[in-house]
Order: sequence, then structure tokens, then C-alpha cells
Amino acid sequence: MSGLTTNSVLAFEMTSPHKLAEVVRPRYIENDTQTHVIKRSIFGGLLLHLPRAAWMVLDIVIVCSGTLLGHDLFVWWTPTLEVLGSYHLWIASAILASSVVLAGSMFGLYDNTTLWSRSRIVARCLLTVTVAMATTWLVMHLFMYSSLSRRAAATGMVIFLFSSSLIRLLAHHAVRDVRRGLLVIGQGPLTGKIIRSVRRGSVPGYRLVGVLGSEGSAREDIGGSDIPYVGEIGRVDTVCREHDVAEVVVADGAMQVPADVRAALACLRLGCRVTDETTFYESMYHEVPVSHITPSWFLAADLKGQRQEHAVAKRAFDIIVAGVGLLVSAPFFPLIAMAIWISDRGPAFYSQQRVGQGGRVFTLHKFRTMRSDAESGGSTWAQSNDPRVTPLGRWLRKLRLDELPQLWNILRGDMSVVGPRPERPEFVTPLCSLIPFYDQRHLMKPGLTGWAQINLGYGATIADARRKLQLDLYYIKHTSLELDLIILLRTFGTFFLGSR
Repeated sequence: MSGLTTNSVLAFEMTSPHKLAEVVRPRYIENDTQTHVIKRSIFGGLLLHLPRAAWMVLDIVIVCSGTLLGHDLFVWWTPTLEVLGSYHLWIASAILASSVVLAGSMFGLYDNTTLWSRSRIVARCLLTVTVAMATTWLVMHLFMYSSLSRRAAATGMVIFLFSSSLIRLLAHHAVRDVRRGLLVIGQGPLTGKIIRSVRRGSVPGYRLVGVLGSEGSAREDIGGSDIPYVGEIGRVDTVCREHDVAEVVVADGAMQVPADVRAALACLRLGCRVTDETTFYESMYHEVPVSHITPSWFLAADLKGQRQEHAVAKRAFDIIVAGVGLLVSAPFFPLIAMAIWISDRGPAFYSQQRVGQGGRVFTLHKFRTMRSDAESGGSTWAQSNDPRVTPLGRWLRKLRLDELPQLWNILRGDMSVVGPRPERPEFVTPLCSLIPFYDQRHLMKPGLTGWAQINLGYGATIADARRKLQLDLYYIKHTSLELDLIILLRTFGTFFLGSR
């Protein structure tokens, strides 16, 4: 992500609370590249402050225009009364456009935070199109006893999907250069890492304002000399206004100080987003710092995966995806099996005990990618460039074809399409004793693919297992149809990227 260097500081000022955007005033500009970045950040700031109604109107125009274009191009018959025909077409277009707006609102397509993530833009547009088409069909056929040409509707939805996604992706290109002011109150176990990550630019979308200390604290109490100290907690109002602070992180230590807590509440009144350091770390790195949480984290997390309605929807999604996947991939099963047998005359399938939801052990099936004697010396972790993997197996792993038999595990209910990858019982027992909360990854069904799988891949050490747990806990807390779709889209990308 491109951005300003640490020697180039952006000062954002809100000219009026009723204005749509912030005016970005560069203190100084080093070169033309920075000038271009600053101009793009100004435009990005305007986009971030566009009202939802503007995006809704844009989508309505795209859908209606696409539907009318599809009718003109692909519908060659017209009603006897042209006026009545046009009337029905406009009514149908209005219903389709309204369904898009409603579905988009339901999936957060009109939230400004959507513009910060490309995968979120694509996933929410896909979900919006799917639900809008289903809603339009139900309304038209069940309540209005009318219909809309499938060709016209499909044209409108395809044009919306590509146009709306493209416009938002272009907006993302400008938004990613916007730097929101970040203020830290106090210090804690994670604040040092957060501060240094923001200063390095590895946390996108933020510029560090500095750190406020408790009353009576000095610069030396905050930490290293590289951490900017902007004064005591009593200056919180002034600092937030002067530096246009958008987000405030409250350190764990400050949460125990009444004056610091009151200052954090004052930041809320100023319109800032206020979080504790664990929540900010989680939202920025998309993982949960297991070494810095307590059992109370699970009690306050409101885990969505534990809700009955989510479990029913996820199971239906699993059955549909696994059923379609088996039908599509069935012709390849004998070809893959024959290729494995020809390569080393060994069995085509490999079965292994894995730990599932609630600690229940089940048998996982996959195409064999290692030598038949791969574990003659005992169980060991798989790793990248594992010497035990056969040449054919390496290609099967790169394309994820070795995982296809697990679609049967999904239909049986042992697994889900998306979830934490299942681990072997002989590895789970020691990991539970070495890594805090490791057993909590079994709160959900294991998945064919998962958040940890697409962000980390293979793990061959205790540190890798800890990092995977942090990613798995993030998924368990934030599980949703949208996140599942994002994970699936990124998983399909491995077919083209040739990596795992």
C-alpha cells in the first residue's frame, strides 16, 4: 500500500460538521509523487464521507439502465400496448433496483468501511446480486403475478455486478491513501507493537498522532524515545481536535485508571471510535492475540457460531456447496486415482484420524500425495516442500485437488466448507498443554478451507500452531456468510496462483 513517509505528515481539518469531507492540508510536500498521493487522499476522504443515499442512487441507476439495455438487446417481442409494456418493464426494474438496495444494506455494501477492502467489496456485491435476484423473483411471481424477462434481469445484474464492483474498487484505490488519526491512551502489552506497526505503515489507513499519558506521567514513562508523546490525559480534547483524531486505542493499563476512562468517554463524544488494545489489534491484524486474552474474552465475544440460526444456515450452505462440488468433480476422481496409482503403484486414497467439533474424532479422506511409507518413522507435521511428497502429489496440493474427497466428509456432517483445519489427535493433546485456549478452536466444525489456511498455509512449529490458533479464533468470533465467501474466493485463487 502506497502512502506518505514518516517525514511527511498529513494534518486533517474538518472545516464544518455539515461538510461531506475533510480538507487535507499538507504541511510540506517533498516531491510530485507525494503531491499525487495527497491529492488522491483528498479524493479518498470525500468518498469516505459520501452519504449512503449517493451510493444507493448510483446502484439504482446502474440496475435500471442495465435492465432496460438488456430488454432492448435480448427481448424481441413486445406487448400489444406499448405503454403498458413499458409500464410493466419500469415496475419490474424498480423492484429489481429496490431489491439490490435492500440486499446491499443487509450485507453492508453501503458501509464506508467496505471501501477499505477489495475482497469485502467483491463478496458483498456477489451476495447482494444473489439475494436481489431471489427477492425479485419472489415478489414478481408470488405477489404481482407478473414476470420480468430473465435475459433483461440477468443483463441488469451482470452490469451491476461489474460496474458497481469496478467503481468501488476504483474508490478503494483512492481511499487506501487516506490516513486517519490514531491516538493511544496509556501503554499496555500490545500498544508498543501497534504504535510501531502504524509508524512503519504496515497498518493501512492510519497515521500515528501520539500517546497520551496519565496525570503526572512523563515522556520517559511511556516507552522508547521513538514513541511520540503528546502530553497528559487532560489534553485529550485539544489533541483530538488539533490532530483530527479518528480512532483512540485505550491500553489495558489505562482501563484501570478512572481519569483515563473518563478521557476515553470524552473521545466518544467528539465522534472518535474508541477501542481497547486487544480489539484494535484484532481488527487490524485479523487475528486474536491469544497470549493477551483471558477466559472473559470468550464470554464477551458473543461468538456467532454458537447461534442456532447461524448453524442451520451454515449447514444448508455446506450441503449445497459440497453436493455441487461432488457432482462437478466426480469425473476427475477416477483420473486422479489412476494417475496416483501409475506414479508409484500405491493406494489412491489416504484416511486419517482428525479432531472435529467438540473434540470428536472422525476419519478424514483425501487423495494420497505422499509416499506410502511417509510415516514409517512416526507422525510428523506436514510442511512446505516436504520431501515425502511425490512429484504428482506436489501438483495436487498446489491445486488443492487432494482435498476433494473431503467433500464427502462435509456431506456427512463431519466437516464444514469453511472452518479451522482439523488436526490429528496425537498433535492436539500436546498443543492444548502448550498453547492457551488451543482447545477452543473445536467450538466449530473443522473446514475444508479456512481463515488460517489462506493467511498462513502450512505450519510445522509450535509458533505456527499458535499463529493459526489466533487466526482461527478470529474466524470463530466473526464467522458469517460474507467471511465464508471471502475465504472461498481466495481459496479459488490458489488455482491461478499455484500456491497453498
